[in-house]
Amino acid sequence: MIYLDNAATTRICDEALEEMMPFLKEKYASPLGQYAPGFRANAALNTARDRVASLIGADRSEITFTSSATESNNLFLRGVKRNNAETIIVTQTTEHASVLSTCEALARENADIRLIKVPVDRDGFVDEAAYTEALKVRPAVVSIMHVNNETGVVNDIKKLCGLAHEAGALFHTDAVQSVPHMRVDVRELGVDALSVSGHKLHGPKGSGFIYLKKGVMIRPILTGGGQENGLRSGTPDVAACVGLGKACEVLADRLLPDESAALAADRFTEVIKEVLPQAIVNRPTGSDVSFYDPDRDLREQSSKLYLREIVSVSIPGGDALSLIPDLDMAGICCSSGAACSAGKKGVSHVLTAMGIGEKLAKGTLRFSFSRYNTEEEATEAAVIVGRVVQKNLENHGILFK
Repeated sequence: MIYLDNAATTRICDEALEEMMPFLKEKYASPLGQYAPGFRANAALNTARDRVASLIGADRSEITFTSSATESNNLFLRGVKRNNAETIIVTQTTEHASVLSTCEALARENADIRLIKVPVDRDGFVDEAAYTEALKVRPAVVSIMHVNNETGVVNDIKKLCGLAHEAGALFHTDAVQSVPHMRVDVRELGVDALSVSGHKLHGPKGSGFIYLKKGVMIRPILTGGGQENGLRSGTPDVAACVGLGKACEVLADRLLPDESAALAADRFTEVIKEVLPQAIVNRPTGSDVSFYDPDRDLREQSSKLYLREIVSVSIPGGDALSLIPDLDMAGICCSSGAACSAGKKGVSHVLTAMGIGEKLAKGTLRFSFSRYNTEEEATEAAVIVGRVVQKNLENHGILFK
């Protein structure tokens, strides 16, 4: 099996798993316990919090542990205090479902909430003219993801955040796809809130966190014992938090020198273009667009960037719902888009928002890479994908020269 669905989830790293195990067996005491084992569990929780904070340039007090970025996104969007008669929320049409669906639900459930969804351009970047126009109504909250989970497009969060602040809005970003592959510094970006899932960066499932800038006040959506500074009641999962913290520490050590995932993705893309010349790789184009370079300061790079580690490939005449099982049988794991939408009928809202037609969107596959992928298996995978796709199309009466 060659696993190329790392934007959906990643394998836990050995270091994180090893550090978690004692807290599942011997060191299982609650961190709230007023006795030695409890004190040790609480110390481990604080170490994990320090590691998470260090990865993104935050302070320990600004980190709240959650079960996932989905929970973090909900915690922020549902917890922001609304002081005006009408609260306006701004997001983008290609946002992850955990933000987009939550915003839509809030607008349905509350007559005093209005939602504005800003369109994107053909490459998937936020339409800046439409965004600027949306800010004129003085929204209370703006939520724009850092890196798109289906296309790898990198939004210029620092710029978008600055404009939102000028309009008096709080700015939140879902950084699930950026933190595993980019240097992310919350002070540099200027954001008020940022969400991350542990299982996207080789930590355990069921772990995540939200960064809340000092002074940003939100209400809890879970009430009870008032854990996590009153924002998330319930006994913390120490093992999961420890694993997340260790994964963040490992990531911080590897992030700058390690381009293995990007190089594997580059090789895969190169071979795919050879074996499937009719395929379309959905990446931004233009002289002002470039891929994210980890060796260069983000401030020195283009404002229009994309991550190489996420490769969206559209197959004219193809059907992802048919292709994915065939690829699975051939030993290739990939997806048609967001894991949260797997199995749902219809086409990607991200691709349609970018103006990609429904037929082409239905034939789109997403391949995503991690540091555990090699260039050799990327080559092998691309060759297999080419063979399986051509056979699948022929079986459906579609022939390409």
